[in-house]
Amino acid sequence: MKPLINAILFQIVWFVCLLAGNAWALVATLVYLFLHDRYFMQTRREWRLLFTFLALGVVIDGTLFHIEVFSSNVTLFGQATLPPIWLLCLWVCVGTLFAHSLAFLRSRYVLSALMGVVGPTMSYFAGANLAGISLSEPVFLTLFIVAIIWSLVLPLGVWLCEKWALFQK
Repeated sequence: MKPLINAILFQIVWFVCLLAGNAWALVATLVYLFLHDRYFMQTRREWRLLFTFLALGVVIDGTLFHIEVFSSNVTLFGQATLPPIWLLCLWVCVGTLFAHSLAFLRSRYVLSALMGVVGPTMSYFAGANLAGISLSEPVFLTLFIVAIIWSLVLPLGVWLCEKWALFQK
């Protein structure tokens, strides 16, 4: 039951982040992380995964904004090349899924890569439309870039969960 609740709570935070802006995204993420820490985490080592995903978000989406694969008219600290707070919140929240609702991917790197091609790519496409992020033209090429990136990120998350012994027993 916990994996399903984990996935549902993540989806709620996803909608808040996309529809309500940076301030509400931060509040929703903090509440979600509090609940995640109290009711889902088996070990504090999972925080390492969440911080890793925050760093990945800064580097990956920051690079995509910098090279103008993504663009937004909203700037963060006067920099149009940094991802918005709500997007970084989503990266942290994605990290919460691996040891719980995505635990079925344990040692299934090909499946996790295939899921990375489809799920996050469609999430970026839908999210961009909802949150006012522009995807560079041609859109299919932008989505292809996102698919390639996430076909690597999801297996990385699975591998880190295995390496750090985060999967539920």
